[in-house]
Amino acid sequence: MSLALIALLALIAILVVAGFRNDLNAGILAIAVAYGLGLSVVGLSASEIAVFLPSQLILTIVGVALLFELSNQNGTLEQLTHFAIRLVHGHNRLLPLSFFFLSFLLAALGPGNIAATALVAPIAMQTAVSAGIRPLLMAVLVCTGANAGAFSPVSVTGVINTTLIQQIGLISPALPFRIFLVVAAIQTVVALAAYFLFGGYRLADDTKILQARPRPLTWKHVVTLLALALFIISIVVFKIPASAGAFTLVALLTLFRIADVESSIQHLPWGVVLLISGIGILIELLQTTGSLELTTTLLAQLASPNYLNALITFVTGLASLGSSSSGVVMPLFIPLAPDILQKVGSGNLTSAIIAIDLGSHMVDVSPLSTLGALCLAALPETANRSQLFRHLLIWGFSMTIVAALLSFLFLDLLA
Repeated sequence: MSLALIALLALIAILVVAGFRNDLNAGILAIAVAYGLGLSVVGLSASEIAVFLPSQLILTIVGVALLFELSNQNGTLEQLTHFAIRLVHGHNRLLPLSFFFLSFLLAALGPGNIAATALVAPIAMQTAVSAGIRPLLMAVLVCTGANAGAFSPVSVTGVINTTLIQQIGLISPALPFRIFLVVAAIQTVVALAAYFLFGGYRLADDTKILQARPRPLTWKHVVTLLALALFIISIVVFKIPASAGAFTLVALLTLFRIADVESSIQHLPWGVVLLISGIGILIELLQTTGSLELTTTLLAQLASPNYLNALITFVTGLASLGSSSSGVVMPLFIPLAPDILQKVGSGNLTSAIIAIDLGSHMVDVSPLSTLGALCLAALPETANRSQLFRHLLIWGFSMTIVAALLSFLFLDLLA
């Protein structure tokens, strides 16, 4: 058995165990396996393995989570929650859809799906708990909305996608926008299906929220709201990294004692941080051992012209369950797409690119992906995080199949 196959099976085993044992942190398992394989089999040193830590992603999650935890500690998020509920006049059934469109708009404007989710998730998840909305429904709609806007030609993911497809010869100026529309349409279909599946349309109106008089804003609330607005502007307008903007504002808020920083640090989702760290390290090790390339080779051997795009979507979905969609899966599979089509002997390159983009992002609701992890981290402590983790993991796995079926319908059968 090759090293690449061993490493790939190790990742699959960890994901399976994490799905059935919610008392275990998959990140701990992943770090242990990464060190075991890296030191004893691959021949890497401990310091070389430590370099695989996704430090930028961890800084982003910690910084954004801390900024919004400060906002939660001083009551600002509670004020925003009541405002959001009153904005839809107590019609709770409209709240999940509202947050879907908000995350879609923010992602499409330029920050991308991760930044949009980082901005929306803390308020959305707090609102869900306060309004009696199922956290799974809100998390799915926030993440799906962000992914629906992710491939906008001006967004981070859209720019990455455009650069990659141009490198393989797809230089049509209209193609990036076409990909954006197709992916957005399919993601919207999935969001609406989740909305009806989880009973979003049956949510009762919250008349108590309408009848209750809102508490007045204090100067600390106003300053915190200005900080959050500045955070959004810094990302959308000035393209400042979310981690840099978040930590800068956290430093200023704590310097002027706007919130209790020690309490905020204690309430950070450290389990989620450990989860992302471990999976990120193991994924980088898999790249070193050639496990993802092995997956691509097997894909070409198994593919048929009748269901080529469906299979591409399924495999990229599996690969993206525990790795970065735009940072790992897209850069790996898009350059290999022409070779895959050549080995199969048929297929449309544009359809294959859409299949890769769709498969790599449909599963991002998984808590092992950044978007799902951000929603999990944003869930208030009063809610059941273990249950949400398990449900998001099941949803993420199911999206590999759902995305493949949609890809077969729109890219293989009807194209």
